[in-house]
Amino acid sequence: MNLKLYIINFATIFLISPVSVSSMTRQQLKNSGKLLKKTCMPKHDVTEDQVGGIEQGKFLENRNVMCYIACVYSMSQALRNNKIMYDNMVKQVDMMFPPEIKDAVKDSIENCRPVAKKYKDVCEAAFWTAKCMYDYNPANFVFPQQLSNMDRKDLCLLIIAFILADGVDSMSKQQLKNSGKMFKKQCMGKNKVTEDEIGEIDKGRFVEQQNVMCYIACIYQMSQVVKNNKLNYEASLKQIDIMYPPELKDTAKGALEACKDIAKKNKDLCEASYKTAKCMYEYSPKDFLFP
Repeated sequence: MNLKLYIINFATIFLISPVSVSSMTRQQLKNSGKLLKKTCMPKHDVTEDQVGGIEQGKFLENRNVMCYIACVYSMSQALRNNKIMYDNMVKQVDMMFPPEIKDAVKDSIENCRPVAKKYKDVCEAAFWTAKCMYDYNPANFVFPQQLSNMDRKDLCLLIIAFILADGVDSMSKQQLKNSGKMFKKQCMGKNKVTEDEIGEIDKGRFVEQQNVMCYIACIYQMSQVVKNNKLNYEASLKQIDIMYPPELKDTAKGALEACKDIAKKNKDLCEASYKTAKCMYEYSPKDFLFP
């Protein structure tokens, strides 16, 4: 699954959850970079010693470090098509940064706009832009790469900024299926199911055993379809409106409406999730989607 599908999937969860979108604290901004750092460090073969002090002004003039910075900027939509996207940076600052540092950070961005024009190489352009922004205002320089634990809100706030800066419309049916791979991996391990047991749920193969039922419940919980052991009807409608391709929206809503009371008949969450999924498949097999 590529990064865009990954962040779209998280964004869907965020958009339907009761968390308000506002600015983040400075620590949240740092924490939210864990995903970026985890991806970019091995890709460019850099160590914590080489990149861990960037926010404190430790810029090693090393090719791998330069490309690591470019990778972080690329993943956060601050770099695209080998160009620094300064306007995207400004949008992210407006949406996400704490009020007390917004103006200072935007001033740094404006001051450093000309830097990238001096370098044809994207890694050098990213490196020297970041260093320029640090040098301009060290006290308010933020680079997303804290390797501490981050919570769901931290990650989702960061993701929303990336998506709103880039623009997202509905997904194709295949993209929707692909975007669930992260959920699938976590829920398979948690419920000890095999690919043979759960790999064809979207084709109508519902194995009646407890771990499969609880796997389905896990997927629904992670995607906010089920919340507090109940079908999250309104949230599911929002998911369909935001993410589904136009040709599937009406059918998906029809299936949801037809099956919304199934869970009320089953006190066991796993069984309720299983029967709800099966009901939705039977309503419209060709349009049923499950990760």
